Amino acid sequence: MASIMFNITELADYLHISVSLLRKLVRRNEVPYNRIGVKIMFQKNEIDKWLKDNMNSNE
Repeated sequence: MASIMFNITELADYLHISVSLLRKLVRRNEVPYNRIGVKIMFQKNEIDKWLKDNMNSNE
């Protein structure tokens, strides 16, 4: 099964945050991402797991 991939703009929209905040999270290695050449890409299943894990750790 093919994984859904987001670019930085698409993921910012998905998360309802600004692109600049998402870039900051990437710089701090606080969000899972992959570099494909010079592009930063995000796998939807990794992002969903990251969200779930972070929501559970804040409870």
